[in-house]
Amino acid sequence: MYRSKDFSLMDVINVNGKRLGFINDLLVDFNIKKITGFSIATYGFLKKNLNVGIGDVVSFNSVMVITATTEESFLEFKNIKNMDVRDEKGNILGMVEDIIFDKISFKINALVVSMGFLSNFLTGKKIILIKDILIGEESLLYNGRNPNLNFCSLPHKLFMEDDLNEKDETEKNI
Repeated sequence: MYRSKDFSLMDVINVNGKRLGFINDLLVDFNIKKITGFSIATYGFLKKNLNVGIGDVVSFNSVMVITATTEESFLEFKNIKNMDVRDEKGNILGMVEDIIFDKISFKINALVVSMGFLSNFLTGKKIILIKDILIGEESLLYNGRNPNLNFCSLPHKLFMEDDLNEKDETEKNI
């Protein structure tokens, strides 16, 4: 799985080796629930933004190599980031912080929702599946179908003893 921060500020070059700029955002399509491409901030004097579709990406590791760009307008993740996530009763569950998507198909799997510093520290961030989200003008609606299923991300090191490997401990208990 990838997150938006895995691509943030990654250098972008074309197949001829010319440096075009760096990735400053993801292009998303919530209708098909996929990452459709990347927004590139150029290094040039005029600083125009270019977009590249997933189909035009040759490879990426520490640098993304592409074949073509476009200046068309698309929905960017930054337009959704920091939006409130509300439940069916109108209660605010938190703010969108990140997006989680598949490594091969670039299909969006979930959103990471932050509930504030203290709450994130104590209970972790919420992971909300994309199928339970409806996007609106000013906020996202969460219509969670199973209240017994709750995903969250907890600080791993807080719950580990020093120099203890979980895998070794699990094998001892078996």
